[in-house]
Amino acid sequence: MTRSEKVRAQRKHKRILQHFCESSSIHGLKHVYEDGSLMFERVVWILVFLSGVCFSSYFCWQVWQKWEQSPILTSVETQLYPLKNVPFPAVTICNVNKVSESKLYEAILANPKFKNVSYTKLQSTLRFMTKLDRAFDEYNDEENQEKLLEMSQLYQARNISASDLFEILKKAAPACSDMMMDCKWLESPEPCMEYFSFLPTDDGMCCTFNGAKYLDSMLGIEPSSNETREPLRVNGNGYRMGLTLVIDAKLRDFSVINGKFDGFKVLVHSPEEFPDVADRGFVLGLGTETFVGVKVTTSFYTEEVAKEVSPKKRQCLMEGEKNLKYFEYYSRSACHIECDTLLMQERCQCRPYFFKGDNETSFCEMQAYKCIAKVFEEIRLNDDDVCDCLPPCSDTWYEPEISYASFPGRGFNRTSTYKRIERKRKIGPGVDMTEYLKSNVAMLHVYYKEKTGMRYRTDIRFGAADFIASIGGLLGLGLGMSFISVIEILYYVFFRRLFLWQRVKLSRLTMRVTRILSRNSRQERKRNPSSLEVTENNNVWPSAATLSSSIATISSPSFDKQIPLTRRHSLNLPPHLQKRLNKY
Repeated sequence: MTRSEKVRAQRKHKRILQHFCESSSIHGLKHVYEDGSLMFERVVWILVFLSGVCFSSYFCWQVWQKWEQSPILTSVETQLYPLKNVPFPAVTICNVNKVSESKLYEAILANPKFKNVSYTKLQSTLRFMTKLDRAFDEYNDEENQEKLLEMSQLYQARNISASDLFEILKKAAPACSDMMMDCKWLESPEPCMEYFSFLPTDDGMCCTFNGAKYLDSMLGIEPSSNETREPLRVNGNGYRMGLTLVIDAKLRDFSVINGKFDGFKVLVHSPEEFPDVADRGFVLGLGTETFVGVKVTTSFYTEEVAKEVSPKKRQCLMEGEKNLKYFEYYSRSACHIECDTLLMQERCQCRPYFFKGDNETSFCEMQAYKCIAKVFEEIRLNDDDVCDCLPPCSDTWYEPEISYASFPGRGFNRTSTYKRIERKRKIGPGVDMTEYLKSNVAMLHVYYKEKTGMRYRTDIRFGAADFIASIGGLLGLGLGMSFISVIEILYYVFFRRLFLWQRVKLSRLTMRVTRILSRNSRQERKRNPSSLEVTENNNVWPSAATLSSSIATISSPSFDKQIPLTRRHSLNLPPHLQKRLNKY
């Protein structure tokens, strides 16, 4: 490009900018190129315009950050949410005594495969099965590995599988009927025990009240008729409107103990959740009467949140956004358990008995317990990095408030509960059970503390319409801009030169047609001087002067010379000539 061409191009850009400033609806720009204005005035108006740009840009950025980082708002919808709309919590109780000594002997004698397996060896095996932490003892790592390898070789030699070991654990663990001396639901002893399930957890075999159905065909666990029912509900508060249990630890009949205390571990959780008692359970000590007043809280998200906000921003999952492979309903705990299971299947080629899985994956033999214990510990330490488990958007959680007193009180032997225990355990008259109850038994009440629950609602804080309105208001306040102003900017930046070029092209074509018409008119007058009027449609042929005066003159995009342009339909021409001109 030559220097003259560069100069002409600069002139073009300058004149386009000037025309934009003079005709733009953005405030202040017309004063920058105002004719006759001083340089000082122009500088001032430029600074004012830039101040408006900075003001609008800063606050628009703040609005963008607010919309990007916190698009949702959670508020209390009601503090009077009816309890009947919420399932009563599931209550999982795990005895610290994982294996009954008498039951373990019976299980060994009943199974011929264990005829030549010593009681001590099997007891040590069950210790590893009921507490994975023992396999991940870094101070006794080599010793534990040797024990696990020795056990695995022993059982392989006798054709004893992991399923056989689980059957021994299931038969030797204290059953729900063995632990529950008395059970009352809504002050009625019947059919309280029918709502219990005896299921594997991360803390061994435990009893769950009001739990969801559990299915594992490889373990031979099928849901009973009571487990397929809907979760229990209540419509009142207080311990009379809940669950009351008298639980016997049977300290004399112990074989494998998990813990440094005597008693139970209890977890109050949602019926659909996996009972991860080892991590979240609280302790229920012997010789105590414990009251667990539960506060229930529910949350839900509106449809607008599901449609407009991604799971990453709202930090939760709507129903159907993520389906679990081994669980019917999604919950965060179930997602974690499934993540653990899949990772163990990948690294250890097996799964522990207390994690759900498919029938294609075998249960872990004893030598693999070291591997699954390491995976379990790794997930505990790096949970968010390993498992992508967001909480459900519509969720229910239960917050227990625990209080306790010594048990039994002086009047306990006169209560109906004690009378039922006497009949059930066949306790003769005059037998004092006080010492046994103090050292072996705990009483537990689980109930709603308040008459109503809390319900939270999560809605769009800053939707797309609110965002556009806020941005538009700020741009209008700082610069006087509107949607049309944006179109103007795009027009002048991208399309103005193209349209000017088209105008010049049309102008040149019009001038050519005008010259042809003028020449034809002169030739016609020379041939027929008397024909000065045209009667067709009562229109008059224009003279050359009329044609010239009807042409609108504008500047061409080259801005080097003035090129006369004409607008369509601006000439007073006969219809047949106007029609010919309009074709161009």
